[in-house]
Amino acid sequence: MELQGGFSECKTDEILWNQGNTLEGSMTKYEIIYTEIALKDLRAIKRGDQGYIPKIIDKIDFCLGEHLFDSIRQCNKKKLKGKENTHRLHIQRRYTIFYTIEEAKQKQFVRIHMIIGYEAAHKKYSNIDL
Repeated sequence: MELQGGFSECKTDEILWNQGNTLEGSMTKYEIIYTEIALKDLRAIKRGDQGYIPKIIDKIDFCLGEHLFDSIRQCNKKKLKGKENTHRLHIQRRYTIFYTIEEAKQKQFVRIHMIIGYEAAHKKYSNIDL
């Protein structure tokens, strides 16, 4: 469904995404861009767990949007060993976010590639390269 201002509706907990795959209204220090795969991953979260989606987005905004290069206790994130630019963020041993840090026009931003269950993520560590 197309909304005013070029925004389209994401049925996942009434979250709105703009055409550039950034969260509407998300004002963070670093821009966060979601790939189509990451958006599909969010939409695929089981119905019983959909209330958790705002928590995932809040944690992404806080840890990657505001504290991308800070080492703080609330953010369980790290660069994956042996990978050039692949990082992960754990969200309460429930979900794992795989992301890259990129730069364009002297501005750094985060690209979210996958949002998957914690257990499934551990099986992908050795094979993932974004």
